[in-house]
Amino acid sequence: MKVLLSISLLGVLTLNTAQAGDDHFPAVESEDLNAALCNLERYNRNLQSIVNQDPLLTLDMVKVHELTYTLENALTQIQKDLVVIAEDLEKVHKASEALNPDVIKQFSNKYLVKTTELVQQSNCR
Repeated sequence: MKVLLSISLLGVLTLNTAQAGDDHFPAVESEDLNAALCNLERYNRNLQSIVNQDPLLTLDMVKVHELTYTLENALTQIQKDLVVIAEDLEKVHKASEALNPDVIKQFSNKYLVKTTELVQQSNCR
């Protein structure tokens, strides 16, 4: 009975997605680093609670499929931010070699703001 219900629900979800004109589930966007970290935290918890179930039912796997879109968005945003963070740190490095205090201060502050977001407790809404 559970298998039939799961297959039926999968069919409904697939039909709803197809009717919407999308080939995938909608995802929560990660518009900045903080949002990406919050989405990563929240959706990782969701993923963990699903994969802890035994056995994984079809509906569980559909839920995993759906939430991976949001996780992928979060990781993409984090990657973009890490590129900028690395570039800012490189500017600090080069400015320290050139003994340029203004550039050191400017880009150190940008670097520190972003890396603090990475290492501190989440400020999720």
